[in-house]
Amino acid sequence: MAAEWPPRPGHFVDRTRIIVVLAAPFVVLTLATLTSWPWRALKLPGVIGTLTPPGIFLMALVVAGAMYALQRRLPLGMVTWVPAGQGAVVLLTTSFVADATEAFVGIAIIIAYVLIYLIVLGLAMVVAGTSTPLAISFVAFFVLTQASRFPLFGVDAQYPISGSSAFTIIAFFVALAEIVLLAWLARRLIEAPDEEASKITLWIVIFVFAHGLIAGWEEPLLRGEFSVVEILEQFFRWFILAGIQMGMAWGLLRLRNSWSSEPHWAEPKPERPPATPKEKAAEIPIEATIIESSEPRRRRRQP
Repeated sequence: MAAEWPPRPGHFVDRTRIIVVLAAPFVVLTLATLTSWPWRALKLPGVIGTLTPPGIFLMALVVAGAMYALQRRLPLGMVTWVPAGQGAVVLLTTSFVADATEAFVGIAIIIAYVLIYLIVLGLAMVVAGTSTPLAISFVAFFVLTQASRFPLFGVDAQYPISGSSAFTIIAFFVALAEIVLLAWLARRLIEAPDEEASKITLWIVIFVFAHGLIAGWEEPLLRGEFSVVEILEQFFRWFILAGIQMGMAWGLLRLRNSWSSEPHWAEPKPERPPATPKEKAAEIPIEATIIESSEPRRRRRQP
């Protein structure tokens, strides 16, 4: 009897590893802010705006990882690394001129953000060729790169805050919790069947708007105007900013889908080809119709 080879085990993907890969760029961006804390608190040299050498290195690492994932077209890298890399460019730009007070600097930051956002929209249009929910989530992940940055209350505040270190640690863990939720939703999106992908994308968009409420307490406390009204105003500002970006992405994707799919009423009706002589002859009935008569038929005499 011939020996039989044992069946080859199937290929299993570790779901925990997927979450780690999806969350990695946002964790690195959060660490860029965290490592800048002691550097700025001790007033070490090399600070540019709010950037420190460790922060610049970590943000540049995310940008390099995004370029690598884009060049290699890595599936998981295209989901979070590429939008996080674009967001890292925004964080580098805004942090570089954070201490500037000139009006033209603020205008330059807005122009730079719009240009980067247009690049993100262009990449989202490419991703839409594979999946429209994934394209919307691509833009949402870019917007959520703002969740990886949190204020350093002992350094950024304009006046002394009692318990500033505790508030900074709380903001850090809140950012980490948001990143874990983001990675979990991203994994659900890539694992979900087509009929459930839109539902997961809706939750991702809701999470984008909810970030304004989750982190709405940070900026008022940093300005020394902590109150419920200020928190709601901060949330309203974030709602408008996120709504414009997500609305533009949704409208552009709908327009793209309407152009790529031709409506049914525009399809010409198939015309029947002209009948051939054989077909016309086939249409002539070949069976005679027998009409019964009431008169008896006469027999023909045989000669």
